[in-house]
Amino acid sequence: MALVDNNVLSSLAKIDRLELLPSVFETVETPPSVLGELDRAEADGYEFVTRIDAVKSYNDGWLRIAVPTEAELALADDIGDHALSSTDARCLAIASQRDDRLVTDDAHVGTRGQQRGVEIWDLVLLLQAAIHCDVIATTEELSTLVADLREEDGYRFSETDRNALFETVETDD
Repeated sequence: MALVDNNVLSSLAKIDRLELLPSVFETVETPPSVLGELDRAEADGYEFVTRIDAVKSYNDGWLRIAVPTEAELALADDIGDHALSSTDARCLAIASQRDDRLVTDDAHVGTRGQQRGVEIWDLVLLLQAAIHCDVIATTEELSTLVADLREEDGYRFSETDRNALFETVETDD
C-alpha cells in the first residue's frame, strides 16, 4: 500500500501520467488534507486537478481516501514542526501508523519519515519501479516523461538521478 502526497500527485497529473501509481502499487491512498490542498489549487485555476478528481475512489477510480484516525491526528500534532505543514504531518502519521509507504518528493518530509521508520519513495524510485513493471518501457518514453515533467512542472532531476533512471531502462530492455 502507498500513501501519496500532493507534490507527487500534482506532478503526475500535470503530465497526465497518474496511471503510474496504480501500475506500481496495488493500493494507492491520500489523506483528505491533500485533497483540500488540491481543491484550493483547482479554485485558483489549476486544471490538472480535474485529472486527480477523475481517479478518486468515490468517482469509481483507484485513489482511495485515507481518513486519519484520532490517534493519527494526535500523532500528526506531535510530530509537526515549523518546516512541516499539517498536511505533511498527517501524511507521516498515517503512513507511520498503517505501515504504508509514503510517496513524496519533499526532502524534509522524507527525512522526518525515515526518522520514524516510514518507507519513503521519491519520484525517482517510483519511476524506476514503473520501469521494472514495464509501464515505462523505452528510453524514448522515459525521455518524453522527463521532458514533460520539466516543461509542465518545472521538475529537474539531478544528473545522478537522471543517469540512474536511464540505466534502469537500459538494463530492463
